[in-house]
Amino acid sequence: MKPEPDWKRAKMKSKYVADASRIAERIMSEASSGRPFVLFVHKSVDGDCMGSSCGMAQVLRNMGYEADVAMQEDLPGSMEFIGVEDLLFFPDRHGMMPSDYTAFAVDCSEGSRMGSCGVLFNASEHQIIVDHHITVEITGDSIWIDGAVSSASEMCYYISLKLEEMTGKHLIDPRAAQCFLMGLITDTGKFTYTNTKAETLISAGELMDRGADPSPICYHQYDWKRVEDFKMSAEIRQRVEFYCGGRLAIAKAYLKDYEKYGASREAIDELPSTLRDLDGVWLSVVVRETADRIRVNLRSGDNFNCAEFAKSHKGGGHIRSAGYSVEYSEGLTIDDVTEAIIEEVGRLLR
Repeated sequence: MKPEPDWKRAKMKSKYVADASRIAERIMSEASSGRPFVLFVHKSVDGDCMGSSCGMAQVLRNMGYEADVAMQEDLPGSMEFIGVEDLLFFPDRHGMMPSDYTAFAVDCSEGSRMGSCGVLFNASEHQIIVDHHITVEITGDSIWIDGAVSSASEMCYYISLKLEEMTGKHLIDPRAAQCFLMGLITDTGKFTYTNTKAETLISAGELMDRGADPSPICYHQYDWKRVEDFKMSAEIRQRVEFYCGGRLAIAKAYLKDYEKYGASREAIDELPSTLRDLDGVWLSVVVRETADRIRVNLRSGDNFNCAEFAKSHKGGGHIRSAGYSVEYSEGLTIDDVTEAIIEEVGRLLR
């Protein structure tokens, strides 16, 4: 008997089968309506939201359906290597949306976290949500939120496996596999974070069998850096301050720092994790000015819950990695935000 192709032999943990099947069935139902799919991601995009959304959009296109990823911001330079420009749609620039569409949110469950695209997500009566951040308590046949899964990309990979099973077609091509693997790698810190499980590594191996290559992902996401970004990062590191007996490390980046070096917005993306890894540091905080808001990024070891702290400030994330934003309309400066964090964390770490 001729052996089955490798893609037909992929398996997932039994605990994920029911949810992955339910969402796959909902996708098939939505597709039968003829509505296009518009995938939505959170603002300040990262490897997982881009990996899960673009991977899922590619799978949907391979099924013969119209699917695009709605973006409010340009793709960061560190992700250009993935080659997904044709999957991206910028409503603020293109100004045209289908009159009726299925809104498919990945790595995010609330329109309020999607920036200007959130209005478009909320406007759709047909929604699907796949997220591994438990920031809100919502349930439904079209919702899969599971904080135990490493990434939204892993969840979308499982859903895609079920779609392959339902259609009998090979849907996860090398491009989709590369997108999903990018999400797995970045949200697990190259498989070093505690959210890495045996099934995460198995999924990564299966994606490699389908044509994904971890080398360019790791290089562009963790090693590659523009000279201008390197110079800015070096200066910000010189300004790091320590509080709470060295347990809190905090750094600030002003808009003028970006302007001084001509740095990109991802110039210091590695800094929160770098500071967290310093001896004696329990919590690292990087506060940065952007054009429209102040961003706060948190990283911790085993002694601090970043998710709870971020949630109290209308943000979200994981226990060891989270963040939130402060709008300029709230009347606070970056210095105000930083001082408030020092005071609040100081009480928590007593």
